[in-house]
Amino acid sequence: MKKNDDSKNVAERNPSATLESWKKFKQEQDERRKNPQYKPKVTESKTATTSKKKKQARQSTQQKQSSPPKSKPIRPKLSKEKRRQLSWQVVFIIVFFGTIMGGLIYHVSPKAKIEDVSVTGIKLTAAQDVIDASHLSGKDYVSTTWLHRNRVASTVKQKLPALKQVSLKFNHWNKVEIVVKEHQTVGFFANKNGYQRILSNGYIDNEVLAKPLGNFPVYDGFKSGPELNRIIKLYAKMPNQIQNAISEIKSDPSKTNPYRIHLYMNDGNEVVADSRTVIDRLKYYGNIVAQTKKKGIVDLEVGAYFVPFDEKK
Repeated sequence: MKKNDDSKNVAERNPSATLESWKKFKQEQDERRKNPQYKPKVTESKTATTSKKKKQARQSTQQKQSSPPKSKPIRPKLSKEKRRQLSWQVVFIIVFFGTIMGGLIYHVSPKAKIEDVSVTGIKLTAAQDVIDASHLSGKDYVSTTWLHRNRVASTVKQKLPALKQVSLKFNHWNKVEIVVKEHQTVGFFANKNGYQRILSNGYIDNEVLAKPLGNFPVYDGFKSGPELNRIIKLYAKMPNQIQNAISEIKSDPSKTNPYRIHLYMNDGNEVVADSRTVIDRLKYYGNIVAQTKKKGIVDLEVGAYFVPFDEKK
């Protein structure tokens, strides 16, 4: 039985394959004789090569699965933030130096200095007096004047007490307008040289006029100071109808009454009264003068009676 199997195996062998193997073996023997360091080439079958590639692919997949996930790179984000910061720095530099250049160009331009100074709101004060008190001229820079505008206004008020309010207004870049508001005029102070304006704050203007202006009373014989201020406040308390009727208030003290005053009325009559009680007694003036066509003196110092001028003489 065994003999039959061996014969079967021999019959199944490929004679050409055996011959090729023997030729290959013969070539290797010849190469070894010629070159002792010769190493025969080891060839792998296609099946072995495929198995090896599958094994390598399997190992690579396992390594990828076992390795931790890679974190996202933050370098691009940092670069974006740096670019944003750099952009702001560039903008700041451009604005900074642009402002400086613009300021320098404006500083040397004609618009940088004051072109014109005007005054508004005045009634009795001279406009040139206000301009002179401000010390503003075409040599002054607009920027400097604007920064010190409050100080300029304060200086004008100190030099011109007749002004109640002073402010500076800038028009068309380099035109300055001094806006003022005067103290109310309450009368004129009579002296040997002429008439000086009396303001509501009790200040007597230095300007001397040849004659009083407007429908304001003239204060005569009073000393500048508390005495005059008291009479001015007294006049301010009188009714408007009486105020408009008075042309002059004169100090007329007597030996018995240092508070006696003399009022000269626009209708030609006169009033003698005590400055301490004149406000209460002036209400009788209208009824008294209405009872006569003559001109005379209405005495309100003690009582309330009328004395014609012709009878007094």
